[in-house]
Amino acid sequence: MKKRILRRFTDSGRKMNRNNGIFCAEQVQFVVCTAIHNIDGRRTLVLYVYPKDEVLSGNLIPRWTVFQTRDEYLALCKDEKGTRWQTCMFDDLNKEYHLSNKCAFYASSDEQRVVRFCKMPEKKGFSCLYALQYRIFLKRHQERKEKSERQIQKRMKTVGSLPRDIRAFIHRETLPHYIFYDYRKGKAPMSGHCTACGHDVEITGVKHNQKGICPCCEKPVTFKSQGRRGRIIDRSTTQVIQRSGEHEVVIRIVKAYATYPKGEEPTVSVYENARLFLTWEGGRLVKSEPFYYCYNLGRLTPWHKGSRPVFTRWQYNFEADECGYLYHRNLDAALKDTPWQYAALKEYYLGDPTPLCADMYLKQYLSYPMLEYLVKLRLYRLATYVVYGEDGRYYYGNQVLNSAGKNVAEVLGVGKRYLPFLQEVNPGAKQLMLIKALLRENVQPDMELMKWCSEFGVGEEETVAVPLRFMTPHKLMRYATDQFAAHKKVAPFSGGYYSMSYLMSDYKDYLCMSEALDYDMKSDFVLFPKDLKEAHDRVNDLSDAELSAAYDRKIAKQFAQLQSRYQFEKNGLMIIPPGSAKEIVAEGQKLHHCVGRYVKDVVKSKCIILFIRQVKTPRKPYCTLELKNGAVVQARIEGNAAPPPKVQQFIETWKQKVLYASEDAA
Repeated sequence: MKKRILRRFTDSGRKMNRNNGIFCAEQVQFVVCTAIHNIDGRRTLVLYVYPKDEVLSGNLIPRWTVFQTRDEYLALCKDEKGTRWQTCMFDDLNKEYHLSNKCAFYASSDEQRVVRFCKMPEKKGFSCLYALQYRIFLKRHQERKEKSERQIQKRMKTVGSLPRDIRAFIHRETLPHYIFYDYRKGKAPMSGHCTACGHDVEITGVKHNQKGICPCCEKPVTFKSQGRRGRIIDRSTTQVIQRSGEHEVVIRIVKAYATYPKGEEPTVSVYENARLFLTWEGGRLVKSEPFYYCYNLGRLTPWHKGSRPVFTRWQYNFEADECGYLYHRNLDAALKDTPWQYAALKEYYLGDPTPLCADMYLKQYLSYPMLEYLVKLRLYRLATYVVYGEDGRYYYGNQVLNSAGKNVAEVLGVGKRYLPFLQEVNPGAKQLMLIKALLRENVQPDMELMKWCSEFGVGEEETVAVPLRFMTPHKLMRYATDQFAAHKKVAPFSGGYYSMSYLMSDYKDYLCMSEALDYDMKSDFVLFPKDLKEAHDRVNDLSDAELSAAYDRKIAKQFAQLQSRYQFEKNGLMIIPPGSAKEIVAEGQKLHHCVGRYVKDVVKSKCIILFIRQVKTPRKPYCTLELKNGAVVQARIEGNAAPPPKVQQFIETWKQKVLYASEDAA
């Protein structure tokens, strides 16, 4: 339909008698008149829809003019918002559903005209109009669907066949393996069959469900007694990366099921489940197109565009899971002459051959090329942090690594001489932050302690630095491990610690409070209480007066150390530490900000508070600094406002000459 021609027929020119009974019906909101015109050589039914109230007020401009042919429909709307074209069905012209329920034909001849045009004499006017439009709607939908499916078919023609050895790779490298044996009492050898290599083997001294190694192929296996085992079903996901165009790769998701029925031949089913096309241009990712496989009757192709729909994102769905083992045998050829030629994806996977998200790695590499450094240095946990973020939250920032660094030392933030140490420890993000914090304190990190921190996920600076002031790393690890074994949470509502990080946080708080209370910090009885949780709760339940005195003593003890490390004076400004808890509270009261609530954090070594004073008035509060993890978190003057440029410049100078001096030395 040509809209320019249709506009000539938007006015019916029809006169309406306001005394017509249709205008007295309360349920009628719109009055419909009809006409048949020959428009651009096509017989066209035109429906003029008038608001009843406007007709009664003398306005004979139709709200909608609907043009209906045997295979098309279109409507022109005129209202207070202006004039616009609508392609929806008659019942959907208004915001409310079922517009026809609020309409009535002006005369019976108008309705008969619709019935004759639609060629449905057994139905009424609006019913036959709906039937005709719905038939056209379904035809349009089918045409759009087939067009989309043809585009998908064309898209899939660029994808070649899967590698010939994919089935063998999945069976050998991704699925669990077993040795099924016939149990025999005594120490006599038992005959078994390995599912990994397919050989018959003889074994002795094994038990049902025991882990072990196949004596023939040396693959890890689980021993299963034929008499005790039932039906076993295993499944796995494998990712295959292939070239699909000059500037495009495709990640193919292959699912596998292995079934081991009791007394029957095992079966392995392998099928492709999803595809992800990655298109680049000039070293930059420009398009990421996912498709999933789902057979439906009547479709031209079983491939659907988009991610696989799931019932809920909070419940695991194997078919929708695209993380899996990586088929690495073709990676060198598949990624050659691509932006990922030197991405070290193969080395990253082989360093820890467990399921991964290859697309996440490839996408992050384009944003953070330092991934190549980390993988080739075998710092796999830091590489995982860049790919997935902390704890798999798919978020990465520059707080741990300097992505703008020009060499490895700048990226990691430590001197080159510490690289062998980092390679041995293979730290995560938290552990690297801890190592850098210890170096800032001029404390050489202990190898065994860092490995222990990596194993248990301990990385908060203060939770390790505070205990090390009173004991050796060996004693700390031994005590914390014993206490965690004794107080590990075993049920959601039971007492105890979810993780070693929670225990170390409590231990740090206990030691800080014990020091503030003037306990003998050289006594093993104080340093290593028999029940850490009970001892922590005991020092935590002190009275306000006792806490206040303890806080003052603790902050006073820190004064000399902080004074020697952070004191600085230039351009009429100076930095000094607080001498007591009262000074911190008074600072907040006089400058009208919230530093007073940080007293407990200062005592527990969670942060450091420093005062900026004018040299001529050293006792008058001027600006307050908060440090955390060796960095300035915030600076505030009176009214909780940001400091003026002069003070900001002073802070930057102090950071370079004092705060970061130890890091540069490291």
